[in-house]
Amino acid sequence: MALEPNQQTGNGTRRALTRWLDRASAWLNRLSAGLARRRVVAPRLGPATHASESRLEALMRHTSVVIAIVDPAGTMSFLTSSADRMFGQPAATLVGRTIMELVGVEDRARLAEFITRDLATAGAMATIEVRIAGGAERPSFIEIHGTNLESEPAIGGRLLKLRDTTDRKGVEEQLRRLAFHDPLTLLANRALFRDRVEHALAVSRRSGRGVAVLFIDLDNFKTINDNHGHDQGDRVLRASAQRLVQSTRSGDTIARLGGDEFAVLLENLCGEQPVVEIATRIVAALREPHPLLASDLRVAASVGVAFATPDDGVEELLRNADVAMYSAKAQGKDRYAIFQAEMQNAAERRVKVEAELARALTDNQFQIHYQPIVELRSGYLLGVEALVRWQHPQRGLVAAREFLGVAEDSGQLIALGRWVLAQACKEVQAWQARLPEGRQIRLAVNVSAGQLEHSDLEADIEEALRKSGLDPNCLVIEITESALLNNTEGMLAKLKRVKQFGVQIAIDDFGTGYSSLTYLHRFPIDIVKIDRSFIERLGGVDDGAALARAIITLGDTLGLEVLAVGIEFEHQRRELIELGCVAGQGYFYAKPGKLHEVEYSVHMKRRRTMADTLPPKGARFTATGRFLAGATGQPALQLTATGTFGPALPEKIP
Repeated sequence: MALEPNQQTGNGTRRALTRWLDRASAWLNRLSAGLARRRVVAPRLGPATHASESRLEALMRHTSVVIAIVDPAGTMSFLTSSADRMFGQPAATLVGRTIMELVGVEDRARLAEFITRDLATAGAMATIEVRIAGGAERPSFIEIHGTNLESEPAIGGRLLKLRDTTDRKGVEEQLRRLAFHDPLTLLANRALFRDRVEHALAVSRRSGRGVAVLFIDLDNFKTINDNHGHDQGDRVLRASAQRLVQSTRSGDTIARLGGDEFAVLLENLCGEQPVVEIATRIVAALREPHPLLASDLRVAASVGVAFATPDDGVEELLRNADVAMYSAKAQGKDRYAIFQAEMQNAAERRVKVEAELARALTDNQFQIHYQPIVELRSGYLLGVEALVRWQHPQRGLVAAREFLGVAEDSGQLIALGRWVLAQACKEVQAWQARLPEGRQIRLAVNVSAGQLEHSDLEADIEEALRKSGLDPNCLVIEITESALLNNTEGMLAKLKRVKQFGVQIAIDDFGTGYSSLTYLHRFPIDIVKIDRSFIERLGGVDDGAALARAIITLGDTLGLEVLAVGIEFEHQRRELIELGCVAGQGYFYAKPGKLHEVEYSVHMKRRRTMADTLPPKGARFTATGRFLAGATGQPALQLTATGTFGPALPEKIP
């Protein structure tokens, strides 16, 4: 496994430190042996030698190394004066005592065995590390390098060199932390997590207790980095890590795998319920607003849960959790999903689709279908929404829901969206030019959050309009409410530049996200599309009409047109009209189809009739493409007394 840069730097520093200590150790060995010999022969030497001895004593007194001579029982017959700093006692008071008394109780037997066994033969050398007994003010660890010099007449014992290794132990511990922990969140990293999972599976096979792994991916996190900077992103990651710790048990292993991906290892399980409870707590905790961020910017999480089977290895368990996490994302994010065998088949299909998508654009396998958008009272055609379809060479016509998610995750949606924009503009402009009644028919094109944030949308729109010749007023750019979660100046500036082309801007699926009046007030929006979930509740017992009425009233107050999506039944159409909604689309009117199907539809026929009743240049058009008669601003079509539609000519035509 390749080391991270900080690991490589730490290992290089450690190797350099080790080489220096080895050289210093060899020098000190020679020095300590010489000093021990001088202790015996010093009385027979002259003043010059005594001066040299004093210098050596001063040197040893100020070094961190302690030199000692012990007998086979560990009794000390000599110590250098530096023992005072290491043990907190003068060297003279320690002579005659065993060195085992100076170390921790847990290490005394090991040290005794080290002296008697490892240093038993002449010239034997060995090293041991022990803890020092006593208060926290003194060093915690010492390394003892021993040599049997009993054959040396001037020493006649076992020479021990004691060195304080507390600082080195601290460095080693820090290096271990860097090697196995994420430096940003201080959680376990991928290497340590895999090791813990492997150990947990081994224990599980012996004990029969369950093991589960949770994979967690933060939703919308990339937007934070892109729009608020990586420093703010790092703060969110640290806060998310703390929430994970608070949502799990004390013995669980929590790791940051990289980026915005986390994982949790749950061991010693007796059933699935505790895992489900923890997954639920994690989703709820990560959904809470971050005080660091704006009130309208939130981070949620998609969580994948996998339970280990007796045959699972580390790779299988981690892969299953990852597959489950992607399943949670596919279901709408901000939730957890438990791995099922069929999910693996879906994951394999996903990989296959991703590879096929790359070829589909090159081979012109995509086509556009159009769903009519109509005036609710009369049903005359206002415009069409462009919906991409994949004409797969083997599978036939593939609906967008089966490949758009894969295209987004694989980064191919930007190129696909650019193609849809250009192709739809080209097709609709040619269609308009061929039909007299095609004047001002609106074309709605969806723009993904990825296109909005990461592509040059202004350049794409300009090129599509230039090449197609489409009137900019006829183009409606639809963006999802979630794409505006980051209420940034950059996003606002981009949409204002888009608006300068003369195009219309609509918010799709309004009311499903974290709705904010700030969006409608600050951003240059023309149309609000009510999400189908509100339309489905019309006529129900939960007062679904109140929610739709609130959106319609809001739009009317702010001067925005409201368009209902997903109309399927007559009672929905009727209730929307009563609530004041003027435009809509759905299967009640027509399914998506090719342009020639729209051309021969009843909605185009009604538009043609309507256009024939209007004087030349006597009608204006709203953002959705509705006719308004002259300067009065009145609808150009209304229901007659018999319940059919007919023109409502203005009293005065300029």
